[in-house]
Amino acid sequence: MYRSLNPGAVNIKDISFGELLPIAAEAGFGAVDYDPVRIEQEAGIRGAIDLMGKYGVIVSSFSCPVKFSMSEEDFNDSFSGLEKTARVARSLGIKRCMSVLMPASDTLEYADNFRITTKRLRRICEVLKEYEISLGLEFIGPRGMLSMFRHIFINTIEGTLELCDAVGTGNIGLVLDAHHCYTSGEPGDGYLKYIRGEEDIVIVHLNDDAKGVPYTELGDFPRFMPGEEGGGANDLHAFMNGLLAIGYTGPVILEPFSRKLSGISDRIDIAKEVYASMDLVWPE
Repeated sequence: MYRSLNPGAVNIKDISFGELLPIAAEAGFGAVDYDPVRIEQEAGIRGAIDLMGKYGVIVSSFSCPVKFSMSEEDFNDSFSGLEKTARVARSLGIKRCMSVLMPASDTLEYADNFRITTKRLRRICEVLKEYEISLGLEFIGPRGMLSMFRHIFINTIEGTLELCDAVGTGNIGLVLDAHHCYTSGEPGDGYLKYIRGEEDIVIVHLNDDAKGVPYTELGDFPRFMPGEEGGGANDLHAFMNGLLAIGYTGPVILEPFSRKLSGISDRIDIAKEVYASMDLVWPE
């Protein structure tokens, strides 16, 4: 496994691909998460490949542009651009992307939601598979968010993997987010009892939760970096060692939405702070 820098997740704002790569490299990162279509627009395929070679930084992943949890019209409109995104991503050597799985719905009961979501995800993954790209689904863990909707949907590791099996394309798995694991009742390496192999995990998000608060009372915010004041609820050493035990070889991205990082303006200082934080729990 390796560290990847997602600028938007750590308060590095309004940064181009050409500006991001030297910052990532200086901080010690060998990868970044970035939109492939933006890369093509900003640098061109050949130019981007040259930049990656110059700085020794690859693109690990990107956010899937398809809105599969929205209306049929929104889904179809966003789906129309998927093939171009996938084609550009393959040209840049990107093999992973992610999307968020909504944990509930105001309009769809479970069975209908499962049927529609499975059908839409299958269409997405069939396109991605042609370009050798896997999709990771990020389930939403906080229990309190479920009461905001009329009908509960998938909100656990086990349920997400069942959905992936129903899609059946072989290129879909988890975004394993430490925060969502913890808030769904799986602290530390508790996720391991559901994982059948490395292929179940596409992307990993690293973050911590507020110490001293029952996990059932935690919301989606705040989240913390490893070692950040106020955090310390989750056993992130166990979380990371579990990844090592299953032989995970993909990207690990810090996604803390950190108050500390929001107070730092210098981009290089942020990147170095992020790397040092990850170092605190990185397996030897």
